[in-house]
Amino acid sequence: MRLLLATLLVAATTACTATTDRAQRSAPALEPATTDTAVCAEVRAGIAAFNEGDYEETIERFVAAVPLAEDQLDGSPAADELLEAVRWYAELPAEDYPEAAISSPEFATYKAITLGQCDPVAPTQTEPPGTEV
Repeated sequence: MRLLLATLLVAATTACTATTDRAQRSAPALEPATTDTAVCAEVRAGIAAFNEGDYEETIERFVAAVPLAEDQLDGSPAADELLEAVRWYAELPAEDYPEAAISSPEFATYKAITLGQCDPVAPTQTEPPGTEV
């Protein structure tokens, strides 16, 4: 009985470790680009346009981001992934954006890359919290 429990415990631990390792290997590299770069400014503008339902503007912003992402290539996986993501969003037809956002694994992957590398920049706060102007 103890041998059976020990075997089950080892098997469960191994399965969890293997799943975690696979998830870590398939997760996008989150070595963020500097969020105040021109490419990230375009990415954030594209995301904002998408959130407003303006898919044509979304595409325009990602098209503008492509050469900026190319200029940022430095041999790192993060730079390569960001370029791949902005190209994918730039090439996605406007009419496909709503469905892709819901069902496309590529959309989800590239969303994780763009959000991971181009976090929204928090606005600079000039007044302490709770101070009325």
